[in-house]
Amino acid sequence: MRLRRCLQVAGVVLVAALTNACGPVSDPLTPSSAGPIVVGSTTSTESKILAELYAQALAARGVPATTKFDLPSREAAMAGLQVGSVSIAPDYGGQLLLSLDENNPATTAQEVQSALPAVLPPGLSVLQTSSAADQDAYVMTKALAEKLRVTSLDDLGRVSGGVILGTPEAVTTLAYGPAGLTQIYGARLTQVKTYENPVGRAKALRAGRIQLATLRTTEAAIAADDLVVLEDPQAMILPQHVVPLVRAEVADNPTAVAAVAAVQEALTTTDLATLDQQVDEDGRAPGEAAAAWLHTKGLA
Repeated sequence: MRLRRCLQVAGVVLVAALTNACGPVSDPLTPSSAGPIVVGSTTSTESKILAELYAQALAARGVPATTKFDLPSREAAMAGLQVGSVSIAPDYGGQLLLSLDENNPATTAQEVQSALPAVLPPGLSVLQTSSAADQDAYVMTKALAEKLRVTSLDDLGRVSGGVILGTPEAVTTLAYGPAGLTQIYGARLTQVKTYENPVGRAKALRAGRIQLATLRTTEAAIAADDLVVLEDPQAMILPQHVVPLVRAEVADNPTAVAAVAAVQEALTTTDLATLDQQVDEDGRAPGEAAAAWLHTKGLA
């Protein structure tokens, strides 16, 4: 596990996003005046959905809430939280921890949750962790995995001739990218091809242009294309459960905490994948998809 930490790049840019909703780009360092709780978000579909879930759940309990859209990065969201222009920024536990403490020895979801409070900037805290998770995973087609008898990243080291990996450019520099595969798991990578679009990665995998790919665990292609998610026995990729990162005025508001906790308790990884699909493939607006989910759960 120490090797995995040593591979972690300083100032790591992590793949998962923080939350989002449709709207104009605004300066995250411009504090908002006293008023509604502001839920910050980045530009990804899932971020927009999470922001809408929190904001609408808060409003349903009588807590005024708005969204601040299109924060460009985790760093921008963190800056907004620190100056008060953002009140809540949904994040992912393992990614958040490593962005703050790249050498932290945590490996399990509980260890990540326990470690976060000690490394957060003053005035910030995390609320209840959800069982819903969205993280990078290494996948193969079922046919190839069965042919090569691969079920785990450990098995890659004995694949004769090696494999071609398809992944986004950002992952190539991360500790759990190609360096982790080769140094932690002994995988033989004959080539690394970059595909920014997950649809392109899945298509290349199906066509045999690559044999291994990174996909987010909520990607619809995993189920639709019958892809196999390879096990990660060395916990190279930390658990990425959804966590709300909040300012003190939210943490000290019992009604707000209860509203967000209700979303966290009800949300599942399957729900995230379904909501992402509704927006990306079915054309629903993030706010519309979030509202329907909240209604079915009795939260709005």
